[in-house]
Amino acid sequence: MAGNEHSRAKILHILKFLYQRSDDERGVTMAEILAYLEANGITAERKSIYRDIAMLKECGIEIEKNCRKPVEYCLMNRIFDIAELRLLADAVQSANFISEAMTETLLRKIETLTSSRSAGILKRQLHFAGRVKTHNEHVRYTTATIQEAIHEGRRIHFKYMDYDLSKGICPRRGGSAYEVSPYALVWNDDNYYLVGYYERRGQINVFRVDRMKSVEKADLEVAPQPKGFSLPDFIETKFGMYGGERLSLDLRFTNDLINPVLDRFGMKTPIIRDDDEHFIAHVEASISPVFFSWIFQFGDRAQIVKPARIAEDYVDFLSSTLKSMKKATE
Repeated sequence: MAGNEHSRAKILHILKFLYQRSDDERGVTMAEILAYLEANGITAERKSIYRDIAMLKECGIEIEKNCRKPVEYCLMNRIFDIAELRLLADAVQSANFISEAMTETLLRKIETLTSSRSAGILKRQLHFAGRVKTHNEHVRYTTATIQEAIHEGRRIHFKYMDYDLSKGICPRRGGSAYEVSPYALVWNDDNYYLVGYYERRGQINVFRVDRMKSVEKADLEVAPQPKGFSLPDFIETKFGMYGGERLSLDLRFTNDLINPVLDRFGMKTPIIRDDDEHFIAHVEASISPVFFSWIFQFGDRAQIVKPARIAEDYVDFLSSTLKSMKKATE
């Protein structure tokens, strides 16, 4: 190898070795650097490596020596620290819309963003109760196409799939294409959803991205959002308590339920002490079976106080459910 080429290759190999084997806690020794270079067909003196490391530092690569014996050289201040990479890895593992195969691929790529020592930490799997992964391997391409269409202001065409009782998939509407003006992608309960104007029905609809197939950008511009429509309000309402009439309510809870109440409605929720064992929360929610189900999970520790008609609707909901269960068991 010619002298200049040898020198350029050497400094790149040193940087690569530091990137792969060192971090802000543990580094590599001079002996390890020399052995790595020799394994890659490069002979070098210690003085030349000192010069190369100095040059890398002059170029903005932060390399520090630690206090160990022998001295180790550490690559500092990576783009992502291990805590940030752990969050990314956990998000990938928990996301329903990412298939098992793509999960493994993404985790391997995330591991390359840190040292081999820290990558071992990332490999320790978290356990997610009831985690269900999609079988749709094309979600990443679907979301990319939708994001491009939103950016370019273009409509999209796609087929929308359902499961049948044999767990196979079949297209809705006999496989006819849906035409939608995409407005936003929403990540909710570990699934991706598309919010857009559905041309056929003339209204705003929500579609599960992992059930969309053969997504293509159309040449038509997106339809303008309907007059008076607020995308942030729609998302908050639709994905907060899943639609229905939105009202202000007074809900009464036992004191031990303060955490789930604030988790559900936020820290700005007005809270008033009712007695030594109860508090009343003034909230806004969309009245729907999902909202009633959320209340029901707390049993007699939660009640709807106002409006009275919503409390009556809740009683009717429970009575109807009970009658249906009794009928099923007869």
